[in-house]
Amino acid sequence: MTGALPIVQAVVSLSFLALGLSTVIDWLRRRERSIGYLALALGTLGLTSILGQLNPLTHYRLGTLIGDITLVLLMTSGYALLLFRDSFIPLSRQLRIGALILCVGTTAAALVVMVPVSPNVRPTTLQSAATIALVLVWTACVTEPIVRLWAASRGRPAVQRARLRALGGGYSAIVVILLVAVFSWLRRLWRQAEEDQLRDAVHDLVLFSPDRPTLAKRAADWGLRLVGADGIGIVDANGDILALRGLSDESARQLAAHAAGGGPPQLLATSGSARENAIVLPLPLDAGMGAMVLVSGPYTPFFGTDEVSRLRGYAANITAALDRARVTERLAALEKTKSQFLNLASHELRSPLGVINGYLSMLEQGVFGQLTESGVRALEVLKAKTVEMNLLVAQMLDAARLEDGRLALKRDRLDLRDIAQDAMEVVRPLAGADHQLSLEMPPRAVTVFGDVGRILTIISNLLENAIKYSPQGGTVLCVVSAAEHAASVSVVDTGIGIAREDLPRLFNRFERIQNVRTSHVAGTGLGLYLSRELARQHGGDIQVESRPGAGSRFTLTLPLAAPIAETEAPVVAEPEPPRLHVLTPDAESESQPA
Repeated sequence: MTGALPIVQAVVSLSFLALGLSTVIDWLRRRERSIGYLALALGTLGLTSILGQLNPLTHYRLGTLIGDITLVLLMTSGYALLLFRDSFIPLSRQLRIGALILCVGTTAAALVVMVPVSPNVRPTTLQSAATIALVLVWTACVTEPIVRLWAASRGRPAVQRARLRALGGGYSAIVVILLVAVFSWLRRLWRQAEEDQLRDAVHDLVLFSPDRPTLAKRAADWGLRLVGADGIGIVDANGDILALRGLSDESARQLAAHAAGGGPPQLLATSGSARENAIVLPLPLDAGMGAMVLVSGPYTPFFGTDEVSRLRGYAANITAALDRARVTERLAALEKTKSQFLNLASHELRSPLGVINGYLSMLEQGVFGQLTESGVRALEVLKAKTVEMNLLVAQMLDAARLEDGRLALKRDRLDLRDIAQDAMEVVRPLAGADHQLSLEMPPRAVTVFGDVGRILTIISNLLENAIKYSPQGGTVLCVVSAAEHAASVSVVDTGIGIAREDLPRLFNRFERIQNVRTSHVAGTGLGLYLSRELARQHGGDIQVESRPGAGSRFTLTLPLAAPIAETEAPVVAEPEPPRLHVLTPDAESESQPA
């Protein structure tokens, strides 16, 4: 049915065009005014219909130009049909001028407000009013001859009466064709709001539905609205009912059983119905074959292929949305399991590591006797590996707390130089004999406001990475500096470097760059992820610059702490010194008693 509609439209357009062409040929032979008006009317109607079908073929790229030409041709055809009637039954001069003014005025108004020709563009109120005015004026130009010709046929001889009524019937057919087109346009206009709502609903289904039952219930609401069904059920691959409305569980499962083998949607007749009043749409879910079933009601007694084709695309969206929800639930469960494992493992490892650290310190202090040279070397290796394990456990614990939202910051005013020095001492056991650790700092304090333990973790992670990814040794430089409003700690190495295409994945959780040159490096992929997250919680960030074979530079930036305002000492009024009275002889004599 849908495929035959363009063919019918093309046949109608070509018929109008052929009639117009034959009438033009007839007019060229006879040069009669009435035939000229008819040729103009039929030709412009044919061109209007052709241009109306040309727009969809060009995907509305020339929509404005073709639309304007179509409007002018349409109104020309209406006025030409009115003049054709004038050639049989003359019109008054006022009526002809009035009709011309109306046609020109409404056409100009439609061109000014730019009536849309694409069905995807929703017209404004002015555009809708201009379109309705066009239709009314055109219909008046064609309807008036119908009434006038029919009235004039009364009391005339049979032949004249038949001819006049045939002309009126021709005018009526043209009006019917236009009204069908207008009804289609109005129907599209009236449904535009609901189409927009459906588009938004599908968008929400695919992207924002929280869980599968909620998603299925939302999908069921629109499934009912799309085809006017009375009952709907969405059944999961394992037979569970995800959404149900207007149906019993048993009916929904019985209908869904027809979709077990997959295939195209099916039209079925339920028990007691003589017509196909149910639609079964298979849902090829990731876990198996589900189904969406709909049953008609009193206002939609049966379904057809139009309803099936309308629901087919909607069912595909539901399938994608349900699978997305399942994948999201699985990912959430995996993330929760990872967080639980990190939390558990980090807590369980801290106790044995504490014991190992204690015994290593006792060995280093000679509590169990003096160590041989080989024992001292072994102790250094054990200390380095213990430091590495301590850093790893700290990363795991902080990552678990960060994931659970339990990572609290104890902020205070800190000197970034002191933290960088402490970080250097933390990672020094990890450095090999070929590594040279170097620290550059300004002479004045670089004050930030943050958590000393978290910032120490960030700098330690950056230094540890610089050491690990410099297997041939070299200088690992840590530079502390301050600019106008920001403090920075840059860690520079001369190691293997990082390829440009790998940089976007560098700070992903559990992400490790795998290649031949990094295969020897152990790790969990948590260090850089945790460092950037901690930096951002402090209002800063981490940037990286690197080239393969030329080393890397990781830069931690943090906002400088505001300087403490120096309070001025209160001004204390000093007591006035005693006045010295210089006694003159006169004054002295006055002061003596008489």
